[in-house]
Amino acid sequence: MAALFRPSSSNPNQFRSRAANLSDETHALNEAVAAWGRARWPGCRVLRELTLGERRIDLLFVCTNDVIGVETKGARDNLTRLPEQMKEYRRFAPEVWLVVDSKFANEKEVRQERNVLLHDRFAGRLVDEFGGKRKVVKPHRDELSIMRLIELLWTDEIVRIAERQSVVSGPIHKQLRDKTKLKKLVARLLTGNEILVEVCTELRARPLTGIGSDKATR
Repeated sequence: MAALFRPSSSNPNQFRSRAANLSDETHALNEAVAAWGRARWPGCRVLRELTLGERRIDLLFVCTNDVIGVETKGARDNLTRLPEQMKEYRRFAPEVWLVVDSKFANEKEVRQERNVLLHDRFAGRLVDEFGGKRKVVKPHRDELSIMRLIELLWTDEIVRIAERQSVVSGPIHKQLRDKTKLKKLVARLLTGNEILVEVCTELRARPLTGIGSDKATR
């Protein structure tokens, strides 16, 4: 039985202390996706099991000025929660991919997604979507989700952004560290591009992340 997971103040991103019963197939799939993402977005930081809203996405690739999420489904997984998961992730990440074991290729939950890749577990690699019949040339993106990335920030992170961008005059003292107010100021005063770069800067430097994530970088 998997160990019970309880959030705590010392674990602000609420990640599991160890892998939650990942099958060998799912582990291999996630590693294939990590390799694919690193090749596609050189220099990215790979985060695992990051909380987006009320759910955790399997992998998040954080570049210096972009965020790409990937949900994976291995051969032993099921697709029951997939539609709601993808809907939630698309609220935050401008680009979201679904990578599934090839056994799910014809499932309706997979067919309705735009950015999809299949994993051939026998060959141990990712293959073109549906054998190339619906190959993604230019991934679907929703740039409006950039504003909601602010919601992912911890208090210290939003404070640093507010100070770097001078959304208030002078240092932000303890009595002014109202995260909600600061987020509203950042949303109002910064452009979408500035928000994306600033959130990426903080996520790339975040020290406390899911097990298996890349080390913090700037």
